[in-house]
Amino acid sequence: MQILVPVDGSDSSFDALRFGIEFARGFDTDLAVVHFAAERTEETDELFERVRAALAEGGLDVEPELIETEVVTESGAARKVGERIVDLAEQRGYDHVVMGRATSGRLERFVVGSASEAVIEESDLPVTLIP
Repeated sequence: MQILVPVDGSDSSFDALRFGIEFARGFDTDLAVVHFAAERTEETDELFERVRAALAEGGLDVEPELIETEVVTESGAARKVGERIVDLAEQRGYDHVVMGRATSGRLERFVVGSASEAVIEESDLPVTLIP
């Protein structure tokens, strides 16, 4: 089994990462951590340092991966990221996605969309959402 954990730096994505680490350790399976951004920046490096620290604390030697993608600024940007997560999971053969769930209000999710909702709707894979 291979688990995919997308991170965006939010508290819920780090909660999902910690859950994913325990899940991977409990089932003795592989874990991949990805972040979607237009390019590697200082903020990306800082995020990856936090991710590496969480992985090391959990006893896993995994290198997070930057998935370069164009900057999406229009309405529905989060949903487009969710669709990219699904595409990546299908292309690489992941078996399970663990991700944080944005806790924004209903109206905001309706207008902007949600990456986690897109993953649930677009993927046949099991998805664990961490609030």
